[in-house]
Amino acid sequence: MKSLVDETGVAAAGDADLHVRFRAASPITLHDRTCWRTDGNSPVRIGQDSAVAFFSRYDPIGHTLRRVGRRDLVFDEPPVAVTFRDDPEPLIGKWIEAIWQEPGGPLHGWFHAETPACGTGKLFMPHMGRARSDDGGLTWRYGGDLLRLPPALADRSWRNGFFAGGYGDLSALPDRAGRSIYVFFSSYHPDEFAQGIAVLRLPISDLAAPPALWTGEGWSTDERLPPKPIWPMRRGWCHADPDGFWGPALHYNRTLDAFVMLLNHTAGGAGDLVQEGVYVSLSRDPADPDSWSPPLQIVQGGAWYPQAVGLEEGDGDTIVGSVGRFFMAGFSAWTIEFSRAVGGPPADRPLTCSAQQFAALFGADRRCPW
Repeated sequence: MKSLVDETGVAAAGDADLHVRFRAASPITLHDRTCWRTDGNSPVRIGQDSAVAFFSRYDPIGHTLRRVGRRDLVFDEPPVAVTFRDDPEPLIGKWIEAIWQEPGGPLHGWFHAETPACGTGKLFMPHMGRARSDDGGLTWRYGGDLLRLPPALADRSWRNGFFAGGYGDLSALPDRAGRSIYVFFSSYHPDEFAQGIAVLRLPISDLAAPPALWTGEGWSTDERLPPKPIWPMRRGWCHADPDGFWGPALHYNRTLDAFVMLLNHTAGGAGDLVQEGVYVSLSRDPADPDSWSPPLQIVQGGAWYPQAVGLEEGDGDTIVGSVGRFFMAGFSAWTIEFSRAVGGPPADRPLTCSAQQFAALFGADRRCPW
């Protein structure tokens, strides 16, 4: 493995179908210095003259902030905490991780929430919920649960250090036909065979409808059926050292004419959800969960919550062209380029960034998230 800046100034990885290249760029962050890192996926939208980003933090409980800046993702104004209305559980933390603007209508959002698992002291049972905003995301009206397991299914014996069951760590985007919103998420289901990267969909014509979950019986609104993972866990979430993918981040890539999924991968931890690397997978059709390509490693180590953000008008965290900004935990010092493989041996130089390199890029006073 070579470091972030080798003799060509890039890192790159590829396989027979895909080539991913990183280039050094000026360091920027989605968050300000009051927050040491972002927590969860961070929705971003690029407008004609400005950009809007939503990032979340976990202390004192999960909550989301909104930040407005320039199209190049340089932010001059401080972030503002968003407000939830009609929230029946105001003491339960909520992270807005995905948004979709209804043409001529409200801004829709989907959030990750964490309910403490009673008696554990530190384990939570996440679930996913819905919200909508009529003022560009400053104020959100609570829209109810999207997918939630009964609290009685929490397993307080789990040793991963974070979760005792549930669903969360989500990303959402529409299909190209504009018929459905697909929500990809992490399943921490008590049944180990139902754990891993999972997906549900909602009809755009009725986003309040019951979700159709991808199950062993296909797409189903039967709440009794558990999800069928796209990639099951190799070692389940009950262990201190789970092994598998989690926390997907999705975008449609115009250059590839395909959907791209970035994935966290944990392995070899000790109750700390250690990051083994970041991976990428492609699909042309989100309606076919079996169509995703085998994950390709593009980062060695790194931080949670990788994202690619497109920089052209109308782009953001769910639409990217040939080049976008690459973030981990809200930090970016790289662009990311996607292209189809054009022959020759595939590149095998995943991105790396040591704590020392992080300090040189972002300042020694900032805490490194990896």
